[in-house]
Amino acid sequence: MENKKIKNASKHTYNDIEFKSSLEVTVYKTLLQEGFNPKYEPETFIVWEGFKPTTPYYTRNRGKLKLNSIVVRDITYTPDFIVKYGDKTIVIEVKGFCNDTFPIKRKMFRKYIEGKSDFMYFEIYSKRELLEAIKIIRNE
Repeated sequence: MENKKIKNASKHTYNDIEFKSSLEVTVYKTLLQEGFNPKYEPETFIVWEGFKPTTPYYTRNRGKLKLNSIVVRDITYTPDFIVKYGDKTIVIEVKGFCNDTFPIKRKMFRKYIEGKSDFMYFEIYSKRELLEAIKIIRNE
């Protein structure tokens, strides 16, 4: 799944980190101010494992059918922030506008973390929501 460029996002640099949006910078600064140690895009999760095809699979190529044996790549998800808090791994996804692949990857990541009591996931659209999330994290 190829991600399309996010609409209306412009890159910003802070603390020698290149963020994809000003909201990400705001989230990073706020987490630091609140005493957290946020990591920006520190880990990529494989939410669906690719494979090397063995079943014959034919697709059209220049008007004729051709055997397609190209390796099917993993589908990965890289959250914007990961914060360790006690024994919890807090995943924070900062959203302004969703790209074309995010809704699918979000579902796949939710399945990946399902039943893992050491994970918490937050989808943040504003600083107000981040502050609310911080209260929830501290009350866990």
